[in-house]
Amino acid sequence: MGEVPEETVRELYTALPEEFTSARDAAAAAVKAAGHGAQATAIKRLRRPTVAAWLVNLLAHRAPERIAELTALAAELRDAQRQLRGADLRALTVRRRELLSALAEQAAGLAVRAQPALSPAKLPLAEVEQTLAAALADDEIAAQVRAGTVVKAVSYTGFGAASAFGGADTEDEGDDADVVVLPRRPARTARARTAPAHDGAAASAGGRAGRRAAAQGDRSADDARPVREARAPEPPRVPVGLRRELESAREAEQRARGEVDRARAAETAGADELAEIRDALAALEERRSRAQQEANRRRAARTAAERALAAAVRRTAKAQAAIDAVTA
Repeated sequence: MGEVPEETVRELYTALPEEFTSARDAAAAAVKAAGHGAQATAIKRLRRPTVAAWLVNLLAHRAPERIAELTALAAELRDAQRQLRGADLRALTVRRRELLSALAEQAAGLAVRAQPALSPAKLPLAEVEQTLAAALADDEIAAQVRAGTVVKAVSYTGFGAASAFGGADTEDEGDDADVVVLPRRPARTARARTAPAHDGAAASAGGRAGRRAAAQGDRSADDARPVREARAPEPPRVPVGLRRELESAREAEQRARGEVDRARAAETAGADELAEIRDALAALEERRSRAQQEANRRRAARTAAERALAAAVRRTAKAQAAIDAVTA
């Protein structure tokens, strides 16, 4: 954070988001009054975090050892991906999912401890997980998370390690797969039953009959397998109507999730815009205050100059009167 002391950063980014601007301005004013103008300017440049970013920052400042776990897991994931260790990747992906969920829950607990009136159900924990997942894949985001200076929720849309995370998660989608009923192989039982009768009629053919009987025996052994397979129980068939209903429900769920994501993004954008406007208003108010002070100073200087002019005029008049008296 440049010239901003770590203690100031910690106090500001763990304060409630709605208190950030006033706390930041007060800190800047105190530093400026102490004669540290450049440091005050650096503090004024700090941006107000969104609620999701605040939750991540709480974790970084209140539980840095958990963020260290995230950093260690990121290194293990990258190493497993580079060496193409599929089994390790799957195990690490499970750990990743569990850790992200646990960190989000811990952030909610820290938030409620800071503000008991908060409802964990209304906190943007999905955005917290999204930001922490991005930190696993992007070093720059990870640095912001470790420093506890995140200002808005982020997501990683690049390639490399992040794409491996997404790919490994698909391992658990097997429960949602459609049931596919394979067609049974046609049984040749009729041929197996009728063939011995034809072979018996040709038994007098001597050697030829013997060879035919041997061949028939082989075919009978082969045909016994499909007969047994035909008797195996069929897997249950899913009615077409139910399958279509499932597909329709999944599509509706996806649309609803998309609407929720868009609504959350719009809410976050609105909060960011409001925060920027508040910051701009605070900066304008500071400029107005400085301009007012300068105007007052110049008004006082103008008044003093007018008084000096009046005194000089009186002195000139007095001197002129004295000269006139002498020369009269």
